[in-house]
Amino acid sequence: MWSVGLIHEGMVKIETNGVFYNSKMRFCRDADMVVFRNLDSRIYLDALAATGIRGIRATIEAGFTVEFNDIDPRAVEVIKKNLELNGIKAVVHNEDAAILMRRKKYDHVDLDPFGSPVEFLESACYSARRYISVTATDTAALCGSATTSGLRKYSTYAVKTEYYHETGLRVLIGRIVSTLTKYDKFAEVLVSWAKEHYYRVHLKIGRSSKKAGEIYEKIGYIFHCRKCGNRFAKSVFEAEPCECDCGSRFIRLGPLWIGELHNADFVKKLDKKGETGKLFETIEGELETITYYELHNLTRMLRVSPPPIQRILEKLIDEGYRASRTRFSGTSFKTDANIDEIKRIILSL
Repeated sequence: MWSVGLIHEGMVKIETNGVFYNSKMRFCRDADMVVFRNLDSRIYLDALAATGIRGIRATIEAGFTVEFNDIDPRAVEVIKKNLELNGIKAVVHNEDAAILMRRKKYDHVDLDPFGSPVEFLESACYSARRYISVTATDTAALCGSATTSGLRKYSTYAVKTEYYHETGLRVLIGRIVSTLTKYDKFAEVLVSWAKEHYYRVHLKIGRSSKKAGEIYEKIGYIFHCRKCGNRFAKSVFEAEPCECDCGSRFIRLGPLWIGELHNADFVKKLDKKGETGKLFETIEGELETITYYELHNLTRMLRVSPPPIQRILEKLIDEGYRASRTRFSGTSFKTDANIDEIKRIILSL
């Protein structure tokens, strides 16, 4: 979006002067500031800065030391003007981000591209020492809506399921962590989410060839039965089943990340106020299982009206299972009950 005039966001003000500014990503930037205030980043690179809005907010609201980059000379001039508007001095680069990140290393690299981050990931993983943050807006390629595009960009096979947002997030994380291993680096996911048209992930990086190899225990496949809805995950080291108990063949999604989507201790520290607080509160209470169940998909399969989701959760817990709502949808839930038990409980309500 090309807004006109002075824009106030968070604690900063900017002008766009014809440079792209996405007002729909304000929630994401608000959430980022909550995350950033809990990181010990030193030098942070806003690699694809556009107006510089995220990096300027990170400077003022999280105390980061930021370097800005954009390949567009017009954007560089806008960034410099916006730095002046906010009383900030900072280094501003006018380079191809991939080349800059090969030339210089940063404690924290942030990629927020228009579309896929893939063309910048190799360089970002090379450059980042302690943290890497990535946005992807090519959700169709990630979630399985555009299977061939997903294969081309992410080397992952995915088709659309009812938990497609989680698939997309896991494909993105899987690509990032596997790329990091090329440089003897490993990562843990601090927090991640899917919202509207984008996926956002924040990862903490360590360096160890041994731990980089061990990360592949958390890279694997989701096996999904389209007929009965059964699904489970296995690492790349495990055997690959072909047939479900119902007699139908599994489809295999992956390779993708089958590890944690957040770090519980880190999320516990995040401010739970306001709209972003609701997201982090849901993430904090979310059960760590592979995939979620979409209520309306299940009731269509069973040909019944959907009962209140809270009743399903309460019934699951009463019967000794774990269950929670999810960060992905207000009509979805996670549980360690198997598909047959879930169906039985829904039919009993």
